[in-house]
Amino acid sequence: MAIDNTPPRLRLIITIAVIVVITLVSLEFVFKSYYALMTDEAKAEKNAPRTALLTQLAAEKEAFGGAKIPVDQAMSQIAKGTRPELIDPKPSDDLASLIGWNKLPKQPPVPPPAPNDVRGNAPPADAGAMMATGDAGPAITDAGAAMTDARAAAPDAGVKPAHP
Repeated sequence: MAIDNTPPRLRLIITIAVIVVITLVSLEFVFKSYYALMTDEAKAEKNAPRTALLTQLAAEKEAFGGAKIPVDQAMSQIAKGTRPELIDPKPSDDLASLIGWNKLPKQPPVPPPAPNDVRGNAPPADAGAMMATGDAGPAITDAGAAMTDARAAAPDAGVKPAHP
């Protein structure tokens, strides 16, 4: 049996440990500085001048002031219990706003016409096994199977009689 008597490589172990510690300390510095930078950007963005907002608010105030009935007068009339005719709710038949709305009630689709068999007879409503009559007597056929050319030419070909 062989025994390894080589001393441990302490210099390599200490070098790797120092590199790991330096890397972790530098990464902590990098992450903290990145977080501080992003926080400063977010604060500056929120404290930016709100010129667009102020112009929008001024335009809305002007639009409300120039209405047929100003908002404050309409509110005072509603508080008294009367409602001006301009703001009286009325039912609308306009469905333009509902285009593409998935909750719009729809008419049920019209079912396609039932296909007739080779003899011109309509299939039963339940589409289960159906009785076919022919020269050999009554037989059970599969109502859901598609007819091949051979079955269409001779509907009773390959059908076993129900009662021998």
